[in-house]
Amino acid sequence: MSRKPVEIVASAVENHGSGREAVMEMLTDVNRELGYIPEEAIRAIAAAVGVSNAEIYSVLSFYSFFSTEPRGRNIVRLCKTISCEMNGSRDILAALESELGIKAGETTPDRRVTLETTSCIGLCDEGPAMLVNDTPHTRLTPEEARRIVAGLE
Repeated sequence: MSRKPVEIVASAVENHGSGREAVMEMLTDVNRELGYIPEEAIRAIAAAVGVSNAEIYSVLSFYSFFSTEPRGRNIVRLCKTISCEMNGSRDILAALESELGIKAGETTPDRRVTLETTSCIGLCDEGPAMLVNDTPHTRLTPEEARRIVAGLE
């Protein structure tokens, strides 16, 4: 049974402190355990740190690896930078959307996969590239991308 957001934040305060410098660690702890950051956690972090909810939300919304909505068990992030686009990432995205039956920014109805596009993932020299649950896949073809996501549990 997973813990409630306020319990996760309380543990994060114990582990990281309650200063502004601990906000990223708190968000990461909640995101890691729940797979997203609910409003209850945002309020708890803001209270622990002594800032407004809006300040916490501005940090969390800046980083694409955080979400305020529940996501799938598997997160597929396709790089959308110009270098990956020049190497075919648009074709990769079309293949992924077709294979999964969803568009970028959506989650499959069975919550198996969330498909996201994101800014640079640091693999521009090996594009097109994507991260699947933080595992990099590079020099992708549409067929390879389909095979990867078809094999996700």
